[in-house]
Amino acid sequence: MKIAVILNRQAGTLSGLPFDEAVSTIAAAFHAHGAEVAVTGTDGPGCGPRIAEAARSDADVVVVGGGDGTIATAVNLLMPAGKTVGFLPLGTMNLLTRDLNTPLELDAAAAALAAGTIGAMDVGEVNGEVFLNASVLGLYPTVVQERERQRSRLGLRKWPAMGLAMVKGLYRLPIVDARLDLGTEYGERLGTVRVRTPILAVSNNPYAHGFGPVVRRTVLDSGKLGVYVAHHQDAWGMMRLMGRMMLGTWQQDQELDAFHSTGLTVHSRRRHLRVANDGEVRRLKPPLVYGIRPKALRVLAPQGAPLGGAPLHAAEQAGQP
Repeated sequence: MKIAVILNRQAGTLSGLPFDEAVSTIAAAFHAHGAEVAVTGTDGPGCGPRIAEAARSDADVVVVGGGDGTIATAVNLLMPAGKTVGFLPLGTMNLLTRDLNTPLELDAAAAALAAGTIGAMDVGEVNGEVFLNASVLGLYPTVVQERERQRSRLGLRKWPAMGLAMVKGLYRLPIVDARLDLGTEYGERLGTVRVRTPILAVSNNPYAHGFGPVVRRTVLDSGKLGVYVAHHQDAWGMMRLMGRMMLGTWQQDQELDAFHSTGLTVHSRRRHLRVANDGEVRRLKPPLVYGIRPKALRVLAPQGAPLGGAPLHAAEQAGQP
């Protein structure tokens, strides 16, 4: 079995670790399971071309090491090539790898993937672009853009820049005025609603109840989107919602609507809407048409990951249709 591993050298986890040591750790983990592995690294802008090259290669599995943005870029390039993909958690949040039950330490993560299984997970899409975690309108893309502006202007690290950006975002709370065609749930049309919201989030599979700001999914193959619409109209309301997230009671917020659907269309009078797909900000022309592709992505993941289908041992089944 041939494994191509591509690492984003600018990812947070690698910044404090000698690169040669990281390469040796990953290679040793896969060699121990009889795989032929090639590990390469590149800076952030170079990830796209290197991943596209791997998509054209004869590798059975392409493993990408980076944050959620790097992973999303990889999947948009590798899915059309029919590649099986694996993910090493090298970013700040590592949302998808957490949901796949991947250890966050590099050596443990590499060992878990090397001994892993192949299964299938759903992917979400908006206007043809794939996302694996969530697509968010309103406050979040505004904060992400401001965070990057502060990092560039002041040279701040990611978390201090995020804190400053959040304060500014809450002060100038953006409101999305849109009409939502809610699609269907359990075969019944959910109708159309008009919303004015600071946060509209569409997740690839619904979120489970849980504690802390990093919400989790325990199912990745339900064939449904989670749709979350906040009706808070000021900064205090949004701060209360954030507090509920920390307490694990966010789904009980009376000003938050949550439902499941197989599709969603967002209509707006604006010429473009800012959308954060897995943390990467895009300007998309409405209407935004959301859908889900059930079990469309073949994933190499640790044993016990919440993937659909009958997982197959990687060493036996990688590369087979």
